[in-house]
Amino acid sequence: MRTLILLMLPLLALAEPMEVAARDGANLQRPVWSADGAQLAYEANFHEAKKVELYVGDPAAKRFQRISPASSGVSSMTAGFSTTSSGGSVAHELTWSPPGIGRFIYAGTNEMGDFDLYIAGGGAIAAHPGADGGAAWSPDGKWIAFTSARTGQGDVYLIDVASIEKPPRQITSDKTSAELYLAWSDHGGKLAWVGHSGTTGDNIWLLPALDDTPIKLTSMTGSQSRPSFSPNGNLVAFYATGADSKDRWDLYVTTAQSDSKPTRILQSVVPNATGPAWHPSGDALVTVLDDDQRFDPIVTVPVDGGDPTVVELGTVGHGDIDVAQGKDGKARIAYVAQGRVTDTTRAFKKLYVAQLP
Repeated sequence: MRTLILLMLPLLALAEPMEVAARDGANLQRPVWSADGAQLAYEANFHEAKKVELYVGDPAAKRFQRISPASSGVSSMTAGFSTTSSGGSVAHELTWSPPGIGRFIYAGTNEMGDFDLYIAGGGAIAAHPGADGGAAWSPDGKWIAFTSARTGQGDVYLIDVASIEKPPRQITSDKTSAELYLAWSDHGGKLAWVGHSGTTGDNIWLLPALDDTPIKLTSMTGSQSRPSFSPNGNLVAFYATGADSKDRWDLYVTTAQSDSKPTRILQSVVPNATGPAWHPSGDALVTVLDDDQRFDPIVTVPVDGGDPTVVELGTVGHGDIDVAQGKDGKARIAYVAQGRVTDTTRAFKKLYVAQLP
C-alpha cells in the first residue's frame, strides 16, 4: 500500500545532477558541505580492505585531496599538516569550522591503532589514550565538542579553540550511557546528543547552554538517534525506531525544550550519517525514503507534517545526503547513489551534487 501511495506523490524536477566523485572498489559516504557551501568533504569506504579514506575539495571543479593524519601529534593550530597516508587506515567524521576560521576537524587512526582528533593545518589535538571521535565545531567557532572513551565511557568533552593546547573540559559523566552523535544549534549555543544505554534505550539529550544542566529531550520507547537542529535552532529532527517495529526508522521533529512532544512526520526512512538534513528555509527536511521498489528516492517533507515530495534526480539507490546554502543564496544537495537510472552497471556508490529550489 505504501508504494501505491508514493506513486501519486508530486515530483520535484531539478537540474541534471553532476557526478563529482567515484572511487574504484569503494562506496562513497557521508558528504558534508562547508559552512559557506563552497567546499565538500566525503568518505570512501573500502569495505574489503577495512579502510576509510577522507577527501576534501571543490565539487564544481571535481578536484578533491585526500586527507590523512599527520604522523606525530601536534596541538598547534599553525603546525604542519600531512596529506599523505601515514597514520593508519581510517580517516572520517569531518566537521567544518565556521567560514571565518576555514579549518576542519576529523577523527583518524594514530600509530597505535587508536583514534585521535586531527585539525587541518595541525596535528592531533587533545590526544589521550582511548578513542576520540564524533567532533562537532560550534557555529560561533569557540568550541569543539567531541566524544571520548578516555574514562572508559563515551563522555562529551569541550575544547576551547582559543586555548586548543589545553586539556578539554568534560561535561558529561553518566556511567550508565555513552554519549554519541553530537550536534550544535546554529544559534544560541545549544548542544544535543544521544545517550546510548544498553538497558534503558537511546534518548536525545539537550544542553541549552554550556553552563546549564543537560535535560532529557525524548523519553520514547525504542531508540532515538542523530539529532539535527533546524536553522533557527528552535526545532530538533531525529530518527526513531518505529512505534510498531524495531526494524524501521521514522523521522521525527520536536521543539528544543524540556517539555517537548515529538511528532512523527515521515515513516520508513534511511538514516543519514550526519542526521536529518534541513532545507535552508527551515520549513522542510530532505531525506531518503526506505522504499526498495522506488530505489530509495530522496524526498522533501514539510515539518508541519504535510505530504512528502519526491526529488526527481534520475539516480537510484540513494544514501547519505547533505544540504547547504551557497553564497548565491541557492540550496544545493550533495548525495551518494549507486548510479543513474540509465546506467547498466551500478557497482559502488558515487557522489553527486544538484541544486534544490
